[in-house]
Amino acid sequence: MKKLLFVPLILGVLVVNAQSLSRKVVLKQGQQVERVAAIKMKIGMEMMGQTIDINNDNTVTSLVEVKNATGSAYELATTVKRVVTSMNGMGQNMSYDTDKKDGAASNEMTKKADELVGKTNNLTIDSKGVITKSDDTGGDDKENAGGFMGISGGVLNAGQKVGVTFDLVAKLPDNPVKVGDSWNDSTISKEGKFYTRYKVVEIKSDEAIIDMEGTLTQAGQVENNGMTIDMNLAGNSKGQLSMDVTSGLVKKMAMAMDATGTMEVAGQSIPFTMKINVDQGATKK
Repeated sequence: MKKLLFVPLILGVLVVNAQSLSRKVVLKQGQQVERVAAIKMKIGMEMMGQTIDINNDNTVTSLVEVKNATGSAYELATTVKRVVTSMNGMGQNMSYDTDKKDGAASNEMTKKADELVGKTNNLTIDSKGVITKSDDTGGDDKENAGGFMGISGGVLNAGQKVGVTFDLVAKLPDNPVKVGDSWNDSTISKEGKFYTRYKVVEIKSDEAIIDMEGTLTQAGQVENNGMTIDMNLAGNSKGQLSMDVTSGLVKKMAMAMDATGTMEVAGQSIPFTMKINVDQGATKK
């Protein structure tokens, strides 16, 4: 009897170990996913012998709707529903919630938050999650985003442009992967160069856990309170994501990044350090 009981236990272990992930997106027409992304950024600068710390937190809630699904292609609409932002440093302390319209003084930060709410980006992805059509063409308004939201957005390459994997889809390789397998991914654009190494650490029946480690370099311009800033930086990131095995979508993602660089402002070169923490969650509506 003990031998008979032992056989199914062995078979069960083999089945679990053999489970693999494939790069495939499966969505249904009419499906809705709410995404909440929180980005906390801390910058430390050296100016005229003084250390200046600036903290900027942004939480963006958006809704992703599947407008059409054929199995080989999916038409999506992503709409920003709410932005909560705060910034303190250099003698300023500001916060704003687009839902509350709390009467905060109109400035670059509140204007940018209000502009984001209600904006819809229509895009089409293929069965592997690669964007084949998008309203986001990467024009000047995208390249020179406003304020510190622009800095954090540029660093994280949060665009939804043609040719890249939609940022709510797990970036799996073309070949199936199982626990212990790893692979590399790179994104090179005007925003910078991003290299990430992924490793599968666990696969359950409907969820997979994947570790991430990466490096980035960035050189370009951002806008802050009407001032153009030339920024160069390099950094390292580390994090983990969980994905829904059936749909291929990212359920949760947490990442921490440390970077150093320089900002050219009004003819001065200012060294700085940057720490960014990202927590993202996506739930079906």
